[in-house]
Amino acid sequence: MRLGSKVIAITGGSHGLGKALAKACSEQGARVAIIGRNSSKLELAREEIGDTVACFSCDIGDPVAVRHTFQAIKAQMGGLDALVNNAGIYPIFKLEKASDEQLRSVIDTNLLGAMYCCREAIPLLKKSGGDIINVSSEAVRFYPPLLSAYAASKSALETFSQSLRVELAHSGVRVSALRVGHLLREDASPLDDETYELMMQTFEETGFVAATGEGMQLDTVTSTVIHLLTLPGDATIDLLELRSRR
Repeated sequence: MRLGSKVIAITGGSHGLGKALAKACSEQGARVAIIGRNSSKLELAREEIGDTVACFSCDIGDPVAVRHTFQAIKAQMGGLDALVNNAGIYPIFKLEKASDEQLRSVIDTNLLGAMYCCREAIPLLKKSGGDIINVSSEAVRFYPPLLSAYAASKSALETFSQSLRVELAHSGVRVSALRVGHLLREDASPLDDETYELMMQTFEETGFVAATGEGMQLDTVTSTVIHLLTLPGDATIDLLELRSRR
């Protein structure tokens, strides 16, 4: 199998793209550590995918919890070959009405959470010559209204990825940023009806919907991640943008 017996950690692995990635990696022979806040959802994902998946309940915005989680991954799975920082939150709000907690939570999860996970994973990845893939968003160049904090966090994540890539260039650890476009949802929107209606109306009025296109299947993204993880050792992809064709 393409991924052999590699150990791959995926944040936000209990649902959506994270769960799809875990399933795809498992089907390619990998053992997968899925990381998320909701232990019940993690367990449901493990039951759906199979015994090649191990669950690690963790709020990645908490650096102490992240440290303990990667210690547990090392102890339980023997090491680490790749980290996919997929977890992200995108609360909808006008900045003038945003609470301190809303702003802090976006940065804590989308940016600091990825940094914490990278920090703990790097010593393990140096031993395996592994990969870090940080999942970004096309929001960094289409500037969606109501998602200014989210777009800022993903833009910062891309800059962080590029600097980290240079920092680790001679260590054997490869770092890539994957900028993902509009995905077709397979689960229900977490937004309430009123917020969802406001979001879609604003997106339509500002042209954001037209810019993002009709959307891609999850399998399109998972196959791209598999490609990045199996890229020959003499090559790297610094930033890859994957968008809907129309």
